[in-house]
Amino acid sequence: MEVLKTCVLRRNVCTAACFWRTKTVQKLSVRKISTTSPRNTVMPAWVIDKYGKNEVLRFTQNMMIPIIHYPNEVIIKVHAASVNPIDVNMRSGYGATALNMKRDPLHIKTKGDEFPLTLGRDVSGVVMECGLDVKYFKPGDEVWAAVPPWKQGTFSEFVVVSGNEVSHKPKSLNHTQAASLPYVALTAWSAINKVGGLNNKNCTGKRISGKESITVGPFSCPVVHI
Repeated sequence: MEVLKTCVLRRNVCTAACFWRTKTVQKLSVRKISTTSPRNTVMPAWVIDKYGKNEVLRFTQNMMIPIIHYPNEVIIKVHAASVNPIDVNMRSGYGATALNMKRDPLHIKTKGDEFPLTLGRDVSGVVMECGLDVKYFKPGDEVWAAVPPWKQGTFSEFVVVSGNEVSHKPKSLNHTQAASLPYVALTAWSAINKVGGLNNKNCTGKRISGKESITVGPFSCPVVHI
């Protein structure tokens, strides 16, 4: 009788243990885990895979979205971009050797690693993300910029630039108008300042051949378009 009682108790314990285990597994199997939606990692862009004429241009929906590598960088959502003579020349391979040295000064990468290459130097758009050291911009700011030729260009949905390459877009200009100015304006400014030697201290009363006066940079100079 004592033996029978012991067996019944053990059986009850086993049943209870099995019941508890079953309930536990069942509870785990129906548990829901909350996750965020995956972030898109690709974007549309016009790229080239080799140097040549217009036929090397290719539209893709699968260009990788740029990311911030340095704390002074910002990501811009492109609203407008423009075509400059340098874009046409870069498409043909102009300056490729020098630009690749700038992209890869230690010669770690192999030849052709710059492709697929996105052209475009001018951009007007909205700041999407800022590096930790960026103090003058925040997401949502409307900005314009001139992207250096050794970086990926602006013929894409997003572009990453350094904080010193971007400024707030004038409110008097829409994105299309703003995108037509940065690179050509900087080219004219370089000619006036670097070649012509004009600056805010010596430009008063000086004029370059022509009839019209313009305002260049943060100060006015009686000069004309070159």
